[in-house]
Amino acid sequence: MKKTATVFLCAVACVCTGCIWFVGGQAGAYAWNIAVCILAPAAIITLLVQVPVFMIALHKKKNVLWNIAFTVVLLLIALPITVLIGVSPVTYPTHANPNDAVAMTLPVEDAVLFGGKGYKTHAMWPSECYAYDILKNPYDIGSENLDDYGIFSCDIAAPISGTVIGLENKEPDIIPNTDAFSSALGNYIFIEIDTTGTYLILAHLQQDSISVKIGDHVKQGQVIGKVGNSGTTSEPHLHIQHQRDNPLETAFPICAEGLPILFEK
Repeated sequence: MKKTATVFLCAVACVCTGCIWFVGGQAGAYAWNIAVCILAPAAIITLLVQVPVFMIALHKKKNVLWNIAFTVVLLLIALPITVLIGVSPVTYPTHANPNDAVAMTLPVEDAVLFGGKGYKTHAMWPSECYAYDILKNPYDIGSENLDDYGIFSCDIAAPISGTVIGLENKEPDIIPNTDAFSSALGNYIFIEIDTTGTYLILAHLQQDSISVKIGDHVKQGQVIGKVGNSGTTSEPHLHIQHQRDNPLETAFPICAEGLPILFEK
């Protein structure tokens, strides 16, 4: 039984790894999220059962070779659980085709960018692995007053030309470092990019600040809203994300295929 289970789990792990590292795209995104959200928790539960079984087998002086192998495989499959608790040593592999990168202008003047492999807030998820959080001095000051943050209420200029396909404008801005949010994105704008047909997500905008409507064509540099503190955000900032999949048609947003952004100076 242990031999069969070990071989099966090894096969599952190899398929997931292959999809993540070599296939990429939505196959990789789904494989990653299955590994993190389903397989890893299941492995943890199985380990809790396996440990006493292993100890009993040792006590009875049975052959425990396959028990050991089974336990090692379970530990490897359980490793991605660290993504869910925020201490993961691994991030989603950013190996998109360089041709998928889109050049854009910064949507906020004099902004500070947080993103890349060292920024674990985004780097652990396929949809956000190329995303950025945009702030402006002063930031990370611990104030509960939104106006104390440099980026709050700053104009957002469309970083690229495209068509607005979705937006939300009515979610209240929350006090920093609270969990009073109603949704993950808060107020947002979805733009279908003219040149590539891919999609741009701008999130956490200020309530009632969006000056465009669905169906509008926006030009690069056009002011389309203001930075707020709506959604799951610890302080005022603008989240910007480029992805291949239409956000209006993506059943599981974290399984979208994130794509690179190149900010022009």
